[in-house]
Formats: sequence, C-alpha cells, structure tokens
Amino acid sequence: MLSSRNLVISVVLPFFLLSFSLNCQKLKSKGETKTEIQRVTFNQEYELWQKINLQGLTIGYAVFRVKGNMIQENMNMIIRALGSSREVKTSLVWYKEPDFSLKNFVFDLETNDSKNSIIGRVYGGKLSLRIGPTIKEIEIKNKVYTGAAYIFLLSNKIILGNYQDGLEIPYFDPSVLKFDILKIKYEKKDAAGLIVFSKSYAGIVSKLYFSDTGDFVKEEGPAGIELLKSNYEDVISSLKTDVDIIFSTSSRAEGSLPTKDRRDITYVKLLVEGVDRVAEFLPFQTVSKDGEKFYVSLRKEYLYEKSVSSSYILPEPLIESDSEEIRRLARQISSGKKNPVEIAKSVSDWVYGNLEKVSVLSMPSAVEVLRSRRGDCNEHAILSVAILRALKIPSRVAFGLVYNEGAFFYHAWVEFYDGEKWISFDPTWGLFPADILRIKIGDGNVSEWIEVLKYVGKIKITFIEWKT
Repeated sequence: MLSSRNLVISVVLPFFLLSFSLNCQKLKSKGETKTEIQRVTFNQEYELWQKINLQGLTIGYAVFRVKGNMIQENMNMIIRALGSSREVKTSLVWYKEPDFSLKNFVFDLETNDSKNSIIGRVYGGKLSLRIGPTIKEIEIKNKVYTGAAYIFLLSNKIILGNYQDGLEIPYFDPSVLKFDILKIKYEKKDAAGLIVFSKSYAGIVSKLYFSDTGDFVKEEGPAGIELLKSNYEDVISSLKTDVDIIFSTSSRAEGSLPTKDRRDITYVKLLVEGVDRVAEFLPFQTVSKDGEKFYVSLRKEYLYEKSVSSSYILPEPLIESDSEEIRRLARQISSGKKNPVEIAKSVSDWVYGNLEKVSVLSMPSAVEVLRSRRGDCNEHAILSVAILRALKIPSRVAFGLVYNEGAFFYHAWVEFYDGEKWISFDPTWGLFPADILRIKIGDGNVSEWIEVLKYVGKIKITFIEWKT
C-alpha cells in the first residue's frame, strides 16, 4: 500500500521560484542619480548566483541573468525523495516593461521524468496562458508582475530611501498557475545592520534581508528553506543530497497511535499545534480551538449536497478531461456501468493498477500521466479526476496530511459526487472509499496546493483517541 508521497515537492518548488533575487545595486554606476536608477536600461548582461539550502544543506542553486528587457531565471536542484535522488530544473524567461511589469514569458519545469511548459502574455487587460493544449485567461486591472520583479522594485526603494513604505503588487507565479497580491512589509534593521522585510504571497510568509545599499543577502522560508547570495564555485562545492525532502517535511505523530487496520477506524480525535488555523470540512472534519491548540475530529461521514458547481465536470489546465485520449480511456473503464459509485470504483482500480508507483517531481498533467503510466499521489489524483470529469461525474483533487507508520505525510487524493454526496477515494493506495486517517487542508487544482506550505515544518499532531 505504501508509495512515495511527493505533494510537498509540488508546493515547495513554487517557493524556490518565488525566491529568485538579484543584486540590484549593480545597476547603479558612477554618475547616476537616485532618479535615474528607476529608468535604467540594461545594455549588458548581469548575473547573480544563489545557493538553495534545505535544513542547512545545499540542495541546489539559482542563477539570474539580465540583458536588455529580457530576464532569465534558472534553478537547478537535486532532490532526494525516499532514497532516490532526482534533478529538477526550472527556467523562467520573461520580457519586461520599463517598470518591470510583465509583457510575456515562457516557463519550463524539467525533471528526469518529464517536462512541462507554460507560455503567457499580457494584452487587453488579460494575462493569457497556454498550458499544453489548454488556453486560460486571467483578468488583470492594469499590470502584473512575475519572477524577481519585486526584488528590482524593492532594491530600488532601498536606494531611493523609501523602503519603509513596503510594496504591494499583483503577481503571477507560473509554477502553480497562481495569481494573487504579493505584499512586502518593512520590519526592522537587525543587529548586523541588514534591512529585514516580511514577504507574503498566497498566505505563505518568508523573510527578506538586504544591505542598506540595496544588495540582496538572503531569504528565509518555511521548513528550513533558505536562499543565500553566493557564487558559482561556492554553489558547486556545497551541493549535498543528504536531505530527504519527503521525510524532512513530514510530521511525526505522537500519542496513542492506531493499531488497527486503517479502514476499520471510524473516529479519530487529534491535537494539532504549531499552525494558525486548521480548516473545517463538515461533517467529516470538525475543528475546535483552545488557545493556540486545535482539536480535530475525523469521522466516517459524508457531505450531502443537493447540487454542485458545473466546474467540477469541466476541463481545466492540467486536468484535460476533453482530451480524446482521456475520453477514450473513460469510455473503456465505464463500459456497461451506469452507477457513479461503481464507475468511480472502476476508475480508482484502473489508476491504482496501471500506474507505476514512483516519485515524479513535476507539474502533473493528466494526459502526460496517461502516456507515461507512472507517478505518485499528484499524478494518480489528477488522472482520476480527468477520467471522472470526462464521464460527467463531478470530481476534484483533495490534499492534506495522511497518517502512515507513525507520521503524517503530505498527500493528494480524490473526491467525487455521486448525485447526493461527496465520497473520497485514494487511487495511489488503492483505497475505495478512503479511510479517515487524513487531515484535509483543501481541494482544487495545482494553484491551490500552495496552501500546504502554511503547514510544512510547523505542524505537530498528537492522537488523543481513536475508535473502530
């Protein structure tokens, strides 16, 4: 039943992408005034290297290059997941307006296993995205920013002396297809004389450190993630792969741990500490608060609804339920069946039995998963949802923490609507319906998975009681 659990990789990667930075002080040469720095145009290439650290060990690097209106941000990491090391590469090439707002971009995510590409451009009050065969458009009021644009703007504020005003910009992160407001707030000058800012995006908070001349120094993020200004030689000599990202981001369970088969457990009460909130999903997940502690009760109950949104049967980026390949498979799996529960069980069984259980560090696409026939929880869930939607059965990806062998791991599974109620199943582990030993954080496509970062490295979970 066990497989690798790499949902956390899909949401940790965006943090690294969000953290590309550069030494903007290099832009100022002799004779330039503070006003001129705002309208500087690059006529030569600039380059900055950063080390990417996880829990004190260097697992990769970022290199940043600027030439004219083109900005190129590359990242390379060696991620160890359950004993197997994989190389992950990202490339974000974007073209800017004079104020560093976005004109267009190409984003690539490449691993040993796959490659994903996203192309975007701004026009007519919209950000238009091409994700594989899918076109998606996001309404924008005026401008949108991406990549390290906020670092340019913040460094410039330091040079001009108005950095205490902070920064607030509409921002698009292509690694999770997320559009939100990025906020940077001045906090203090620390004992070393560095200017400290807090940065928040989609609820994820990190710390930025700059010198008083506008030089980026470091960024500290969740779960022991750190980016440090460096150079090529130092990066290469420091690379390590000793940190297993799956186990290092899991949460060891305490208390009276379950000893019965997980499918037989009908009730669980947990004490959750270290986080600001725990979401409630009635009636199967209820939450009460006592000071800074949360008590989470999990039950074998279903959410009944008279109707659900039509969005749960529509294709969307990475869930290509309108693909002929997906529809052909859906017809094959559902042949002769009419009951939604019977069909969903067949989908779960097919995905569980036909996908090789391996850790794939990618942005999962249902079509690509079908072609490769391999993956982890992300890939199993995305493909299952695409097949169900091709059959007009409302479904969605759920994500959160699942208990196994003494710890809680970040995981994804599936919820579908049978015409009366939502039912969960876990195609990665072959559980239909799913057991209740899981804390749901949310549901939705890749853009929602970033929610997980609010919990990584913070959450502590203790079993209070459980019943069969």
